[in-house]
Amino acid sequence: MINRNIRFGGPITPMVKRLLIINGAIFLMQSAAGSYSWTLQQTFGLSYRGIIQEFKIWQIFTYMFLHGGFLHIIFNLFTLWMFAGSLEERWGSKLFIKYYLYCGIGAGVFITAMSCYTGSPAPTIGASGAIYGILLAYGMTWPNREVLLYFFIPVKIKYLVLFFGLMEFVGTINQSNSGISHVGHLGGLISGFVLLKFFFKPKSSSGAASNDRGSSETGGGFASAFLKKRRLEKKRREIEKRIEAKKIIDTLLEKIARSGMSSLTYEEKKNLEWARKHYYPDESETLH
Repeated sequence: MINRNIRFGGPITPMVKRLLIINGAIFLMQSAAGSYSWTLQQTFGLSYRGIIQEFKIWQIFTYMFLHGGFLHIIFNLFTLWMFAGSLEERWGSKLFIKYYLYCGIGAGVFITAMSCYTGSPAPTIGASGAIYGILLAYGMTWPNREVLLYFFIPVKIKYLVLFFGLMEFVGTINQSNSGISHVGHLGGLISGFVLLKFFFKPKSSSGAASNDRGSSETGGGFASAFLKKRRLEKKRREIEKRIEAKKIIDTLLEKIARSGMSSLTYEEKKNLEWARKHYYPDESETLH
């Protein structure tokens, strides 16, 4: 029997609560605006014409608080509720909201660049870029936690994030006219990765603890574990090569001692040269 610790949803932390309320309130305002809703999208939604030609720089920020329909906002707020609270508990509210907003702005940069390339004048709205950044951070922090896909299929979050990333990459390349901003989703993932890798160094708060197998307690998460595994694998291959080189050198030196250098075949000379390079590093090499 498999014993699973099932939890529905995440904690409603202070900043997550504010984001839920703000997004919900703005959506109600959009709904109440009626025919003026399109004017709101043109003014506060994100378009390359607005940013580049009309200098509406605020659009790179405001677009992530507008939504295009009930299902659109429900999906984004549901995902925010599911995953963001645990990150805020671990990082603290200040670092969390910076990460969320920067992911949304980063996604906006990708959207603007793609709109310039395709010439599409339609405004983009929605928090999906920031939400995909949240998904990435959750997957990098707790890669082996499981979620129930479609409320039924258990899948590790790291595989779910990888699947979403591949799906959005394909959607961006195909430039489908589905009305979904695949480049915005992909931009949120990329922005989140860059932030976590080079700018943010989140650490767990003093009161937070995680007993998930395979998760990192120092904030490195999935990316750090992956890179460490790559380094260890590279070191293992180097050691195996040197062991093999030592065996070749010992064997061939014994033959040279018995019969002289001229007794080596062409293949043995090639093997000896390979062994020399892999057993005796060049002077310029630095070993770690």
